[in-house]
Order: sequence, then C-alpha cells, then structure tokens
Amino acid sequence: QRNMSVRRFVSVSLLIAALVSSLCESQKNFACDRNAPATAKYGFCNVSLSYEARAKDLVSRLSLKEKVQQLVNRATGVPRLGVPPYEWWSEALHGVSDVGPGVRFNGTVPGATSFPAVILTAASFNTSLWLKMGEVVSTEARAMHNVGLAGLTYWSPNVNVFRDPRWGRGQETPGEDPLVVSKYAVNYVKGLQDVHDGGGISRRLKVSSCCKHYTAYDLDNWKGIDR
Repeated sequence: QRNMSVRRFVSVSLLIAALVSSLCESQKNFACDRNAPATAKYGFCNVSLSYEARAKDLVSRLSLKEKVQQLVNRATGVPRLGVPPYEWWSEALHGVSDVGPGVRFNGTVPGATSFPAVILTAASFNTSLWLKMGEVVSTEARAMHNVGLAGLTYWSPNVNVFRDPRWGRGQETPGEDPLVVSKYAVNYVKGLQDVHDGGGISRRLKVSSCCKHYTAYDLDNWKGIDR
C-alpha cells in the first residue's frame, strides 16, 4: 500500500507539473494590456478609433530603428509602448501547423485539425468545401491565439501555378490550372479572414491570410524567365 501511495503521489505531482508547464507556455502576451494602465493613453489602444487611426498612431510613435525592426518575420517588441515581440510567420496550408515558428502546441492544445494536402482537396473542384475548410482552420487559429499559442498572421494559401511536376512542393498548391487556383485562393482566403456580422462581412479579420508566393517560385522557364 505504501508503494502504491508513493506511485500515486508521483503521478499526481507529474500531472500538476505538466499542467503548470502548459499554462506557463501558453501565457498570453498582448499589447494594450488592461492591467497596464499606462497604455490607456495611447491612441492605438483606443478601440473606439478606426483601424487606420490606431495604426497611424502606433507608427507615429516608433523610432526609425523600431520601424526597421518590424520588417522581418520575428519582429522585436517595443517595451516602452507595451508592445510585445511578434512572430509573423505561421503556416496553415491545410490546418494550423507548427512548421512555422509562430505556432506552438503543448499539453493544453496538443494539435489541430489537419485536412488532406491541398492538391487533393483542390481536385474536388468544390468551392464550398474550400471555404468551409478555411473557416475551420481560422476558428482553431483564433482559439490558439486566445491562449497565447499562435499569432494571427498566416502565410497561406500557396497559389503558385504548378506547371512543372519536378518541383518538390507541388502538393502545397491547388494545381496547374489558373482558374482552379484562383477559385481555391478566393474561397480559402474568405474562410480564413471573413467575420460575419449582422448579415454582412465585418472589416475585422478573423485571421490575416498572406497568399504565397507572388513571383519567382516555379522552376519552369516562363516567358524567358528561369529561376
């Protein structure tokens, strides 16, 4: 009985340690913290202002060095303004993924829904499916952001027109047909970004989608240009 009690004590202790570790890892780190009254005076923390006004106010307060530091995926924070560091690089080609450094899984959120590779779902030619997939992915992404495990910016979808089958990342794309690629992109982006509010689409974004890669990504010779 004593050995059993010891084992139970060890098991409970390990469980508590794991839970504490998960909570520490998923600590939220947002700007305009309500527990930091000093930030209330900043215009960019005033939710009654427009997005443009808040962005303009924030940029106007940054030094040249601070602006330059925001031009990479791992943007440094601005402690004097209460702005934490931010990792812009997150991936969600067919589900929230920890391939990019902006997403972390832990004991609280051990994983996310992973849909089939893009080349497969694109072969369904089902626009409503692509839209619904984007909605599911963005719901999970937003939830992970709320517990401090993900950002709100995703380098997805991949809209490269897959012309050369020798290229090793073709499975990330909707295929070789420009019409299919464009319809896939429109619906997946809408699923990721759109917030339905009062029968319309809100200007707020659920998450931010960045279609990749605009130029110089396929391996074929295209109109005399060869990567």
